[in-house]
Amino acid sequence: MKKIIGSIFIVVFLIQSISAYTYLNIYIDETGNALFLGETNEKLILPENIKISDGVIKGATQNLTKKIGEIWKFEYTLENAELYVILPKGAVIKNLNNGEISLEKDRFSVYAKENIKVEYEINSVDEKDYLWFYLVIIVILIIIGFYSYKKYFLKAKNIKKNKIEKKIDKIRLIEKILNEREKKIINKLKKTGKIKTSHLRKLCEIPKASFSRHLQELEKKKLIKRSGEGKNKFVELFKN
Repeated sequence: MKKIIGSIFIVVFLIQSISAYTYLNIYIDETGNALFLGETNEKLILPENIKISDGVIKGATQNLTKKIGEIWKFEYTLENAELYVILPKGAVIKNLNNGEISLEKDRFSVYAKENIKVEYEINSVDEKDYLWFYLVIIVILIIIGFYSYKKYFLKAKNIKKNKIEKKIDKIRLIEKILNEREKKIINKLKKTGKIKTSHLRKLCEIPKASFSRHLQELEKKKLIKRSGEGKNKFVELFKN
């Protein structure tokens, strides 16, 4: 009898361990402020000002970054969590304890499990070296603006207004023809931001074959964007 009870306990423990998840996107800005966005079904001890509400992780902290000279260091550990850290614009990685580095547009990002320690430097441009260039550009813009305001601005304003109205109508029309699973995928991405495709499928609880088909349909409708290869495939809302 004791063996049976012990076996049941082990099975229950393994099921809970397998179903537990924590996905975190951490956006770091030029001041060292770290913005947390993610989802979990666990009870976590998080840094100060980082909160969990209905499984959604949100908040920001500067306690995880510090600067020594020109080098910034970010360090964070969270058991059983998958971490996706996006460094500030202009950051160059100097040292990394573990993780996979990728480049998204002009920002480096690091994907790691449970813990990450990264050192980076932010390359900045001295605006004084380009002061003359800025002055020339300003003068040119003033001249162009003075002669073209009446002729082009009002017309452009009306065209832009019409485009916005058409875009809103298009979005509403597309949302009406989405099925429940596609709506669920869109709503999850609004909460998590950019996330690994496999993780999103688990959150949505959609079979793999159907999930892939839904992603293809949403991508055709220009509602989502996919990137990466192999195990490092990511998906995010399409920004237009």
